[in-house]
Amino acid sequence: MSKYKAFIVDDEPLARLALREYISLASNDIEIIGEAGDGEEALKLIGERQDVDIVLADIQMPRMNGVQLLEALGAASFAKPPLTIMLSAFGDYDYVRQSFVLGAFDYMLKANLEEAYVAPVLQKTVEALDHRQNQSANPPDPDEDAEICSILHRLSVEEYASLANGEDENLRQQLERLRKYMGEKNQVAAVIRLSDAVQMDRIHRMILQTVQSVAGKNKHEAVCHVCRYDERQYNLFFTFPKPSSSMAVRRLSYVLLTDIKIRLKQFLNLNISVGISDAADGLQEWNRLFRQAERLSLLSYYLGYDRLFYPESEKRTTVTEEQWREEWPTAKTGLLQNLKEPDTAVWKREYERCCELLSGRFPSQPAQIRSELSDLIWSAGSLIYRKGITSEELNEAFPHPLEQVLKLDTWDETILWCEKYLEHLHGSLHPKAERAGIRLSPIVAKTKSILEKHYNEDIHLSVISQMVGVSESYLSKQFSKEVGINFIQYLTQLRIEKAKKGLENGMKIYEVAEMVGYVNPEHFSRIFKKMTGVSPLAYRRESE
Repeated sequence: MSKYKAFIVDDEPLARLALREYISLASNDIEIIGEAGDGEEALKLIGERQDVDIVLADIQMPRMNGVQLLEALGAASFAKPPLTIMLSAFGDYDYVRQSFVLGAFDYMLKANLEEAYVAPVLQKTVEALDHRQNQSANPPDPDEDAEICSILHRLSVEEYASLANGEDENLRQQLERLRKYMGEKNQVAAVIRLSDAVQMDRIHRMILQTVQSVAGKNKHEAVCHVCRYDERQYNLFFTFPKPSSSMAVRRLSYVLLTDIKIRLKQFLNLNISVGISDAADGLQEWNRLFRQAERLSLLSYYLGYDRLFYPESEKRTTVTEEQWREEWPTAKTGLLQNLKEPDTAVWKREYERCCELLSGRFPSQPAQIRSELSDLIWSAGSLIYRKGITSEELNEAFPHPLEQVLKLDTWDETILWCEKYLEHLHGSLHPKAERAGIRLSPIVAKTKSILEKHYNEDIHLSVISQMVGVSESYLSKQFSKEVGINFIQYLTQLRIEKAKKGLENGMKIYEVAEMVGYVNPEHFSRIFKKMTGVSPLAYRRESE
């Protein structure tokens, strides 16, 4: 068998020499057929040859860097496009992510280059090229893949008995093919949920490739079929032929799914949650296993992303059906009544009680929480109309509130957004003139004045307490009591309001982040979305 042809691109001659040596030591399946000192030269030579299988390209190069070369190779016409391995320094991770978006196969850290580090990467590359050759000789049947996804989907959402006992002979044949393809031993369902919807088909292809390359690398240990459900969800169906114990199945699923989670985060900057079912035998179990995995994946609403959720992660209901029927109407009515009162602290106490009841009654049902809060928001909004107040300002600040509640993605975002909405509504019901009797103490008034002047600095309650001459604990309690929210919440709200003005004026996101006191733009973006329900980029576009 002929060797695969590799081309090295690096502006450092010594680095190219070292790579030649390591490749010759690490792989007998690869030969070096050329090299270049920058991307422009490499693009010309590779285009002339048309027989390069592997490109090893440094990210940082003059004239045309590795990322630009990768993009140019992707746009060029090749009978067999080469697989590109990026060579990066420790500080190049943003470029590495960009490279994977553009289709890089793998990457290596230049500081780690030695035979033991290079060999596994080259072996994986050779296996991928072998697989591509085999596919060229025996192309996979896309109809068969679609058929497997279709029958797995039906097994997930329909009862097995109604499928297996029906008169559809074609369906029975599909079930039999599925048995031969995957088996029925140690079945596990997993649902991957992305933190944000992905619109680009190219990114979805890369997600599928990443999942398939990890989950399908050893079919003796695990057989996996991956089905894209929508823009945010992927369904994985595993069988583990070898293990005989539930602990062995758990270990294997944990290793595979953790690897997928890390790769999607590192290479595509995607945050995911993964719900993982227990293991069971028999096609009739897929319905239960899938529903369990899907329910577990929704725990990201309460606990955040970048996590794997097994069955023991589910929380138990702490509010019974009887308690809910008795206490929820009372708490909801109390909140609506207290919104009619000018004192902010009164309705906020009732709102906290409503949140406690919701989380206790629906610890793993975010859709039910959204539904109840949507109804609450509608009822609260009706107070404006009953009082004959125009709702233009409220609608401008919170357009389509009922739809917005249903879109919020985490528990923290949801309760914070609803609280902000109710604060705004309360302000409309009780203008400042009406609330003038609720005066701030000199200490709290001075604290607010200091924050207004220094919100963009690294300001802490301990520092302000010294400036106003009281203890930190006293100021904390008094501020929350008089303002209705704690110090951190008030500072965050103040910063976000200032940030909105910057975004409305067309400032760049990193400029706005720095302007309001956030060193890390990514952290600022997360806080902004948590507070407003939309990303800074989306907010700026809406205000243009």
